[in-house]
Amino acid sequence: MSSLGWAALSALWFGILTSISPCPLATNITAISFVGRRTGSPSGVLLSGLLYTLGRALVYTAIGVLLVMSLLSAPTVSL
Repeated sequence: MSSLGWAALSALWFGILTSISPCPLATNITAISFVGRRTGSPSGVLLSGLLYTLGRALVYTAIGVLLVMSLLSAPTVSL
């Protein structure tokens, strides 16, 4: 597997681990509740919640990829 593949896989795994920790969990519940209050229908709440969750997952993945790629570019850390 290439270093980019390892970086993406590592970023995905660290994003999953971070998203289920207690601190972001409270933020997720609060954000979805806030969005749900502004949406009239249950399907709108579900769609908004899914889009919020997808956006957070993509941001965590992007940050993780950048972090892992920068660490892999260091000569002493490279595989």
